Amino acid sequence: MTDKKIDITSAAVEKGLDIVKDFLNKLIIPTVEETGLLLRDKVTMWRFNNQVKMLNKARVICEKNGVNPKKVSLKVLCPLLDYAGLEEDEVLQDKWAQLLANMVDSGQNIENHVFPYILSQISTNEFLSLETTVILNDERMTKLNLESEDLRKVKPEREKHLKNKIDEIGKWLGTQKSWNQPQWTKQQEKMKLESDLRELLSQEYKLKESINEPQYLSGDLQPYEIANLIRLGLIKAVQKTYGYVKYHKIRNDPNSEYLDLEDAEVDIQTEYEEYICTDLGILFIRACTEKKVK
Repeated sequence: MTDKKIDITSAAVEKGLDIVKDFLNKLIIPTVEETGLLLRDKVTMWRFNNQVKMLNKARVICEKNGVNPKKVSLKVLCPLLDYAGLEEDEVLQDKWAQLLANMVDSGQNIENHVFPYILSQISTNEFLSLETTVILNDERMTKLNLESEDLRKVKPEREKHLKNKIDEIGKWLGTQKSWNQPQWTKQQEKMKLESDLRELLSQEYKLKESINEPQYLSGDLQPYEIANLIRLGLIKAVQKTYGYVKYHKIRNDPNSEYLDLEDAEVDIQTEYEEYICTDLGILFIRACTEKKVK
């Protein structure tokens, strides 16, 4: 078997570069010919321009928020600059700038070498889906916390008022020897007050339940995008279940507002999966988000 020699003549190398250059011209804009640079110089300059653009955006963010930049580890900074240099999407370029601005902010404790890697691994659509989820959760939590605070302020007085009214009507009914329309009217009023009291006492529990309810992932993501976010540890799947009662009899008490179930058998089945942000996912989005000025 004869050895095959590799042609490394100038003409062969130039032909190979031309083939690669033609292919690269289909992938990036502007073309290599427009810059007059060699292939390697073109890529280097393109990355350098992206890095400068991102650094300038980070500088503007720091000046806007009065951030006095601190030094960060080269283990964090070098990968961040390398990854950011390859970013073409304007939205994600802004996120790179924001990530850097937050990392150099001495008022924040953000210096995680994982975040640049994660940002380099996700698409704009994936990032925006995560970001929207975190924003919606923050808005929901703010609303629920305000409702909880308002409830804590009014609950004691409201509870006291309802109990006093219930006791007052109960005592009056206890003095009646026979039942007629006024007594029935008072009894109905008492039942309504008791219902209001139960609702008041359950509001705090319902609010706690709502606060503990996770915010499910927003956006219309493809299965491969979901898989990528799971791979990066930014989201996780949770099973959605439902239950129904089988083979039951209902005992109806006309003097009660509730229905009693006898011999009830509850069947729980898994219906589908939903996705929620992990703690890492939330921290990552916050690291790429402009901090709120108080």
